[in-house]
Parts: sequence; structure tokens; C-alpha cells
Amino acid sequence: MLKLFSKKGEETDAPSTVETSTEEKKNVDKKKIAIIGGSVLGALLIVFVGFGIFFQSHFFFRSTVNGVKASAASETTMKTRLQDAAKGYDLTVVDSEGDKETLSSDELGLKIDISDKKIKTLLKKQNGFLWVYRLFVPAEYMDDALVSCDTDTLEKNVAKLSCVTNQDVKATENAKVSYKDGSFVVTKEVYGTEIEVEKLNKKVEQAALSLQKTLDLTKDKCYKQPKYTEDSKEVKKLIKTLNGYLDTKITYQIGSATESVPKDTIGTWLSGDDDMQPAFDTEKMKEFVSTMSKKYDTYGQPKQLATQYGVTVTVPGGNYGWRIDKDGEVAQLTEDLKGGKDVSRDFVYQYTAASHDGNDYGNSYVEINRTAQHVYLVVNGSVVMDTPCVTGNPNNGHVTPCGAFRITYCERNAILKGANYRTPVSYWMPFNGDIGLHDATWQKSFGGQRYREGYGSHGCVNLPLSAAGTIFSYVQAGFPVLMYDLAGTETVDSLTQQQADACKNAINAIGSVTVDSGAAISAARSSYDALKDSGKACVDNYQVLVDAENAYANIWAGIAQQADADAQNQANTVIALIDQIGTPVTANSKAAIDAAQNAYNGLSDAAKAKVSNKAVLDAAVAAYNAL
Repeated sequence: MLKLFSKKGEETDAPSTVETSTEEKKNVDKKKIAIIGGSVLGALLIVFVGFGIFFQSHFFFRSTVNGVKASAASETTMKTRLQDAAKGYDLTVVDSEGDKETLSSDELGLKIDISDKKIKTLLKKQNGFLWVYRLFVPAEYMDDALVSCDTDTLEKNVAKLSCVTNQDVKATENAKVSYKDGSFVVTKEVYGTEIEVEKLNKKVEQAALSLQKTLDLTKDKCYKQPKYTEDSKEVKKLIKTLNGYLDTKITYQIGSATESVPKDTIGTWLSGDDDMQPAFDTEKMKEFVSTMSKKYDTYGQPKQLATQYGVTVTVPGGNYGWRIDKDGEVAQLTEDLKGGKDVSRDFVYQYTAASHDGNDYGNSYVEINRTAQHVYLVVNGSVVMDTPCVTGNPNNGHVTPCGAFRITYCERNAILKGANYRTPVSYWMPFNGDIGLHDATWQKSFGGQRYREGYGSHGCVNLPLSAAGTIFSYVQAGFPVLMYDLAGTETVDSLTQQQADACKNAINAIGSVTVDSGAAISAARSSYDALKDSGKACVDNYQVLVDAENAYANIWAGIAQQADADAQNQANTVIALIDQIGTPVTANSKAAIDAAQNAYNGLSDAAKAKVSNKAVLDAAVAAYNAL
């Protein structure tokens, strides 16, 4: 509001003539806008209604009838346009090389029947007041009553096209992903020339019904199309996923050693399947795991053991040691790569052991010297208990095999079963199938050579009750059991040892073998044969006895050979005298016969047996006596 001041400086209100004038002007402007707006809307409405009425008898802008432009065409105009398009109609098929083939209307089985009535029927279906909508969404009319095809005729003639019958086609290939130079890349798809006949038939029919003059096999995608191209979102996603897998670092920690999986190795494991999903080559992954197994597995391999006897022995392989689970490791590798995070871990194992560094059995184990029939329980490098034992009897096929084994499980108050026995035990610790450690209260004693003398087990390691209980309190499933032989550690009872020592002395008493050594050799042999098997095992000079027996036999064989030669020589002299008798025998033959007979009678029995012509002498004597 305008303020005025009096001569005295007092403020007074002025009349609001200016304010009233502005408001009136605004009201006039609003009326003008309303009048103009109404006029425009009225004009638009007239245009809308006018075109709506117009399109009751004319086809919409941008519309087509059977592929022929129908924009704003009347019934008569549309008929003319259709007739012009149908005159001498044929379809030209263009292949990827630009070669052309033509299908006539007859070969297409094309039937054209253009009439005012049919065109009018199309117009009647048209709502003219939708003309604004049809400016943006063109109307496309396809009426079989105007143009139709006999599909059997069409398909028969399409099948004769050279593009269909050609056998020398290029295969269509999807885009591919492959590992190259540290990452996964896309190989562009290949567009081939293999016709999809069903699609071609539809495209030809559509072209014919639309009175289309040309069908381009490439543009109309009548060739088999690749499902995935280099621009497919599935391909791009696959590349991103695989490269993500590829960047995952997998490091194995095997004791103090480490092993990293090379990026190039991971690259050989990965690919995409037919649906462009990540795929893992499990066979190549198993090859990698097998390589790791050869390097790090110790399962079933011989072990070196520093025994309680101060000697290091090689324990044969058994069921103890590290063994990578190939299927489990491949599955874990797959999960690691899918997880997309760096991983540091050990392998997935089928069987584990105590240590990766040094001896895999660590410094806690059950040590069994089968030769000495003795068991030691070693815990953290120290012997906490040792005891004699009885193992399987080798004389009846129940030998307890040596090797490196693991306790399978531990069971209290078990019953051991066999073909002809059921035996309860207090402590049962199997380590090699049905072979295990257990108490054997039926054994009167342990150790020595009892296992060879009929007291051996069916293969198990028999222990005193208290010893079995002590071992049971320390071990659990997986605990190592190491069994070996060690020559020179055999143990026997004192009497057997005395007998074995006496036998050894008897063998040493033989000395150098002569023709007179028979008694000493026989005495040593009798002493050895009288020993138990355990005593025989202690006779470490048994081979001396065997060699003496052979030497003694050779001496007497030589003597016998010489005696035989001497007897033959003596017999040869008599043979010659008999030959001198001659034939026939006469009264003058007496001297020759007597000489031969006397010489024969003087021979030894061995020499007589070698006179080959004794029958001649006997015949001569008989003939002379007959004279």
C-alpha cells in the first residue's frame, strides 16, 4: 500500500488506485488465455473428429494391407494398389553370396482374390478415432481372404532351392570364451550358411502374403543363428565371472612347505558350457591333484624308523600316511574359485598322518619288533611302556605282516570271532584289517619264540592284560603302529640257548673235514636236529655244518670213484686172459683156462662184477671137463 506523509511529517494512507488497476489487468489476461485455449482446443477437437470421420472410410496413416502401403487410402485406392502389387508377382530369394533364385506365384501356391467387399470388411474393423494412436503404432492388416498360400506347394518348392539342397555349408558357431595370456577372452561368433528350413518356410510365406518382392536370407535371418554372440549379456557375464575365478589365489600350506596353484593352471580348468554358464574341467583338475598326490602323499610308502635297538630300519608300507582325497580336493577347489576370495589351506585328505615335516608318523607311535617279539609304546619321543608279545604263528599261515599301520578304532570288552573261535578281550585295537593289538590272558608267557612253537596267534599281537590297558589309554583312531624285523634280536629261554650254544660248539669242533670227520659231523647234525625251532634260529654257524657234510660226502665220493677205477683195471687183466683161451676148447687149453680161472678167483667182488666175459670162462671150463 502506498504511504503518504503530511506537512507535519505524519504518515497517512494514500488511495489504492494503482493496486486496483493491476488486478483488473490480470483478470483481463486470464480471460484472453481462456478464450485462446478454448479456441485451440476447439480447433483440435474439430481436427480430431474430422480425421476420425475420415478414417472411417480410409486406412490409417502408415498402415499396410498384406504388406502394401495403405496410408490414407480409400477402398478404391487400396484395391488398385493391391492389384498393382499382385500383377505378375514372384519372390526373389537372395542368399549370403548375393545369388538369386525366384519362386513364382504358382510355386508359392499363391492365391489372390482382391474385391471391394473384402477391403471394405477390413475398413469396417477399423475404429477411425484411433488415428492418433496409429500414428505411433502403425496398423498392419493381413487378410487371408485377399492373399493366401497353399503351404504344401510352398514347402515342396522351397525344399528345391539350392540354398536348401546345398550340402557344402558353413557351420554356425556361437561366440566362445577361452583362456589366453592370463585372462579369458571372447572369440567372435560365426554366421554360417545352414538354412533353418522351418523358419525359411515361414519367412517365404510371410513375404508372399505381404506381396514382398525380395527375401534376403541373411537380413531375414533364415540361416541358423548363433545363440550367443560376443555382445550377448550372457557372454559378457561369463567372461567377468571366469576372470574373477582366475584372479583367486589358492595357496596350500603343507607343514612348513607351501604350494601355490599357478594362474595358467587354473585357466585350463575353466570354460563355459553350452548355456554360457561357468564350467569346470574336473579331469584336468584331477590331473593337477594327482600331481600333488605324487609329491605329497606318503600313504602306503615305506618309513624309516630309528628303533629302540639303536638301528634304523625300513618299515614296509601299510595303511599309514597322508593321502589326498582327489574327488574331495576337486570339489573344494571348485568351491574356492566360486567363492572368489584368496584361500590358504591344506589339502583335503582321505587319510591323515601326524606330521608333514620329517617322519609322517611324528614322535608318538607303537613300535613292534617282530623278531624280538617286543612292543614299545613311544609318546612324544619317550618310551612310556614296553612289553614282550606273541604274534601270529608263521608255521600255520598266520604270520603277522610287518608294515606301517594306523589304529582303526579302539573298543573295550570286544569279542574276537573266527572260523572256530569266539574270544572275549578287554582291549581291542585293530590296525590292519582283522589284525590288532589286544590282551591275551590265555598266554602263560610272552616273548621268546613262543609264536613259532604252537602258541602263536591267528595274526594279532597278543599282550599281557596290563600292557594292553596301558596302550589303550594312550592311543586312538589314527595312532601309528610300526612293525618290523631286525635280525640278531631273537630271544629264547636259557635252556634253549644253552642247547643252541652246545650245537654251535659241536659244529665248530668239526674243523677241517677229512676222511675221519664222520663222527664229528654226525654228532653236530644230531645236536642241531634235536633243537626247537627257536634254538635252531640261534645257531648262526649252521651253514658250517652243511658245508662240512657236503665236503665229507665229496671226500668219500672220490674214494669210491678211485676204488671203482682200480676194480676195473683188475677186471681188465682177467678179461684179457679169458680172451686168450680161444675156441674150440681142446686138451691143450688147460693151461690157459687155469690161468684165467685163478686170476678171476683172486679178484675182489667189485672187480669180479666188472669181468664182462665171465660166461666165456665158464663155458670153456665146462667144455674142457667134457673132454
